[in-house]
Amino acid sequence: ISLSPSSILPSPSPSPPVINKVHLKSNHVVKRDVDEHLRIKTVYDKSIDELLPEKRYLVKNKLFPQAISYLEKTFQVRRPAGTILLSRQRATNRYLQKENDPHRYCTGEFAEHTKCGPVIVPEEHLQRCRVCRGGKWSCVAVGVQDQEGVRDADFVLYVGALATERCSHENIISYAAYCQQEAKMDRPIAGYANLCPNMISTQPQEFIGMLSTVKHEIIHALGFSAGLFAFYHDKDGNPLTSRFADGLPPFNYSLGLYQWSDKVVRKVERLWNVRDNKIVSHTVYLLVTPRVVDEARKHFNCPILEGMELENQGGMGTELNHWEKRLLENEAMTGSHTQNRVFSRITLALMEDTG
Repeated sequence: ISLSPSSILPSPSPSPPVINKVHLKSNHVVKRDVDEHLRIKTVYDKSIDELLPEKRYLVKNKLFPQAISYLEKTFQVRRPAGTILLSRQRATNRYLQKENDPHRYCTGEFAEHTKCGPVIVPEEHLQRCRVCRGGKWSCVAVGVQDQEGVRDADFVLYVGALATERCSHENIISYAAYCQQEAKMDRPIAGYANLCPNMISTQPQEFIGMLSTVKHEIIHALGFSAGLFAFYHDKDGNPLTSRFADGLPPFNYSLGLYQWSDKVVRKVERLWNVRDNKIVSHTVYLLVTPRVVDEARKHFNCPILEGMELENQGGMGTELNHWEKRLLENEAMTGSHTQNRVFSRITLALMEDTG
């Protein structure tokens, strides 16, 4: 993702597995220029239409249109997608790939529904079934032909208002994540945002806070996520983390994430001077991609700063997925809500450094 010059501002619950390496269907038209704006296609789940009328109006006519408008004006896509046709989920995670064939083939049955987070993906957005049922040459496409898919979009956002288990946690207004990545640049092409229905407020004084939260969550789905750090690319389009023959980085089973290289996140020891001049060692994780380092040094007026510190508290879903609160306070991509939240140049630099 790259930035639009006019948009610079002042300085996880259980879910279906992410599907990587989704082959995009070519549009067979002249490619768009590099500098065109990000295009987000918003698809509302039926749970949105089941909300009370005033909440439904807020979500569909104000909250998401304004958030999407901001993000589309702020970000640009280096390599625009073709028509988006998402991969179907398998009943198991086992699959095969044929030589010189970009598609994945299932070794068993497909799941009844393909989901993006808690939201069911419409059939017309899915690739046809491709299965292998034993033997080297018995991998075939079955069922209906590929549907039209989602044209003229770089990212599909499925929006729901489902009362999930995660919504039972205190003060959760909404949450979001990516669910499928395209094959060439590892960029997320689909994600979801789920609003906890009981937390949707139609009070005017609550709107700015909710809008900031929705922007925050969608930015997680677009790139600011520990699960995507291993998929960042440099300015020339080369992966910042080495890959295996299947095109994927190594997987860290203890974290449940693909393991990033120290070109993206680096662990360092800080020496803190605490009470009575006692020195203690403190381990921190720094985001060290080039533009983030540059903006962090400018922000803190420190030319030797190695990177921007990531949050180290809050448990899974908060740690490593946000900026350190004690350093950036009301920055919108810290892990807890603060008044007057702003998206700083450091966050925008991170999004540009995703590649």
